[in-house]
Amino acid sequence: MKKLFHTILSLCFLSAMLAPVSTVFAEQDKAPLVKSQSAILIDQKTGNVLYNKKDNKKMYPASITKIVTAILAIDSGKMGETVTVSKNATLAEGTRVYLNEGEQMPLRKLVEGMMVNSGNDAAIAIAEYLAGDVPSFADKMNEFAKMAGARHTHFVTPNGLFDPNHYTTAEDMAKITQYAMKNSEFRRIVKIKDLPWHVKGWDTTLVNHHRLLWDYPGTTGVKNGYVNKSKHTLVTSVSRDGMDFIAVVLKAPTSKAAYDDTTSLFDYGFSHFQRQTLSKGTLIEGPAGKKHVLKENIQVTLPVGENASKNVSASGELTLKNSAGDSLAAVQLFQPSPKKEASQVAAHSSGEGEGSKIALQLTTRTAVFFYSGFLMLAALMVMVRMRNKKRRALARMRRYEKNYTFIK
Repeated sequence: MKKLFHTILSLCFLSAMLAPVSTVFAEQDKAPLVKSQSAILIDQKTGNVLYNKKDNKKMYPASITKIVTAILAIDSGKMGETVTVSKNATLAEGTRVYLNEGEQMPLRKLVEGMMVNSGNDAAIAIAEYLAGDVPSFADKMNEFAKMAGARHTHFVTPNGLFDPNHYTTAEDMAKITQYAMKNSEFRRIVKIKDLPWHVKGWDTTLVNHHRLLWDYPGTTGVKNGYVNKSKHTLVTSVSRDGMDFIAVVLKAPTSKAAYDDTTSLFDYGFSHFQRQTLSKGTLIEGPAGKKHVLKENIQVTLPVGENASKNVSASGELTLKNSAGDSLAAVQLFQPSPKKEASQVAAHSSGEGEGSKIALQLTTRTAVFFYSGFLMLAALMVMVRMRNKKRRALARMRRYEKNYTFIK
């Protein structure tokens, strides 16, 4: 039995030695523990994802929806025009800036009130002015979302009040915010801390609901939100030490958790990542060995100490990847001639065929090895069983000889 045990142990050890080894990248292990159900951290400049947690899970956004309403108003080019507030707008539920029916106000002022004090009434007034009614404005919101690269988003309201068909994802909100933050007027508005507010029956100063504008150095916006179904949502941008990040956290259990998650993500980004530039004019070697001049700067964001790998396809596209194999950026390095492109594609296909053939051979060899090992183990077990059976039979004969006297 000892020999059998050693044989099995040896086979197991050999199998483990020959089994494929997968590399685990430790960078994500250093990431903070996020309490929010969904979250993402991106570099605002490059769009590279630095952290994600269920970033494509459909969630209810609440008032971070107003980011879309604001950028649509700014992009309309009508910020200086005057809006007449409807009765429908004044009946909005939730947080308001207390607009009055028939009151006239510049569109810019409504956008500021909506973003600083999360005015649901202001959001409806904006939607009605720009599209005639809320459903038509929702159509514009959804068109914008697709343009910004948000593929898992559908909007119904301009303010984010709950509707089961009004949803988004952390990744989509990061893309939308990245687009919005390219606009200087949007950046100005979402950074406002205090806003003098004068409407009929209410003369006050609105204070921005986004606490990190005061509490986290470098914060530049953008919006918080809450409804019971969505819990706490928060979108934040920060610029510091030459880096610019956007963090989105969705369905945090408490307001404190949303802010703690966001600051932890930013701390993680600043301490673990750096932006690298592949400069215009750099010579890049193509598949045929010929060197091509890079026509524009390419920026990517990587863990500190890591360099991007460069891959040039047969069609002339340069792709920069991180150590995990994720694509960070891609540009057209050169345009191959039609004949060359056809031959390169054929060669690439042939290479893929060879690779597939090698992979198949390796898979077959591995299967044969394990099957052979199984047969060897089975044969050993049969041999041991037969030997043990023979020993038991011999032992029985000896007991008979001891207990009985045989006649000679």
